[in-house]
Amino acid sequence: MSWRHTRSGRSRGPEPMFVGVARFELRLPGCTSLKEKRSALRGLSTLIKQKFNAAVAEVGYQDQHQRATVGVSVIADSKFHVQRVLHELERHVETYPRVETIDVGVDLYSPE
Repeated sequence: MSWRHTRSGRSRGPEPMFVGVARFELRLPGCTSLKEKRSALRGLSTLIKQKFNAAVAEVGYQDQHQRATVGVSVIADSKFHVQRVLHELERHVETYPRVETIDVGVDLYSPE
């Protein structure tokens, strides 16, 4: 268990924190160049950032036109909230028109 000190020097116990991480393996069937792929992923990333306030990064297959691995992370003070956001996020990615979802992996962490 970790502790942090406030400016006044008093110790406080840790606040609850939950981190959710999703990994999406995607196929981009209409893309014939990396430029088209980046455009499709930019739209998906913008949607995720604006709608879910989550961090997004392309983490795999950067040099392939029709494949991508996208990582997304969400952090909150409630396990239920993180699970709900990741569930909704998965639903939105699976229905996003320019990509096909091949595989999804989700992990939940509670650092203590």
